[in-house]
Amino acid sequence: MPTAPTLPTPPVPPLDLPLDQAVYARLHTDHYPWTEVTLDLTVRQSQGLSGVFEAQQGTKWARFVWVRGSLRGGFTAAGDLAWGAMTAALPRARVTLAALGPAVAELVWVCRHLKPQDAGTWPDARGVLEDGVFSGVLLAGGACSFWEGGRPLGGSLPPTGAPCHTLAAPGTEEAGLLAFWTEVIAATHAHTPLDEAWRAVSVRLAGAHPCLDPFAREVGVQGGRLRVEPGVSAAELRPALLAAFQGTLARLGVGVADLPLAELRARPGWAAAGLEGA
Repeated sequence: MPTAPTLPTPPVPPLDLPLDQAVYARLHTDHYPWTEVTLDLTVRQSQGLSGVFEAQQGTKWARFVWVRGSLRGGFTAAGDLAWGAMTAALPRARVTLAALGPAVAELVWVCRHLKPQDAGTWPDARGVLEDGVFSGVLLAGGACSFWEGGRPLGGSLPPTGAPCHTLAAPGTEEAGLLAFWTEVIAATHAHTPLDEAWRAVSVRLAGAHPCLDPFAREVGVQGGRLRVEPGVSAAELRPALLAAFQGTLARLGVGVADLPLAELRARPGWAAAGLEGA
């Protein structure tokens, strides 16, 4: 007789879910059978469900995520998982359905297999997250919160002094870098128009930084507004913008100290952009 599939015991528990809008919590499948659970979720999916379903049996768990009625998929700590494999492996589980905003549900899915990265301590980390237009999950001191564009969307914020770790959604680093440089260039242009100098310097630097090539139109400045085409990575963008900015100031004969950038210099994004020595 074939044995039921098993789920590996996870090395860490799943992320804490905001349960303030829980549809149901920790119902036992002895009393709420899998057939009824499946039917209920099918109906809710047709009604545009955004949320996370969790099944837990002992130390083993699995989650499934829906965003606006679209099933993103299921997963455990060990990897992605199909619905049938989950119901067979967790026959006597406790099940929870947390209704979430679409953005929070999407973050649970996209961050499901990411490794935590150190982010300093709270509340100092908040400035870094805001400056970096952070999107993802913040873990600290037993608290778990979900962020989009540098602002918390849900969950609980850390206690003061707690070490922070982040799970950064793809594209966060590029978005934060771009947002900060947009402010730097706009403030500089308001003091000293830089469009023509930027273009001339970009032509000279295009060999070392191809994204600056004006004919490629990947990175440019027009009317003091920075424009960057999607797909330019942070690894490519950071040195290119720094070189173009420094070269533009040198061409204009302007020093950083001459510019109204004091507020920007005090923010964590200044160092992240490579400007700490400017």
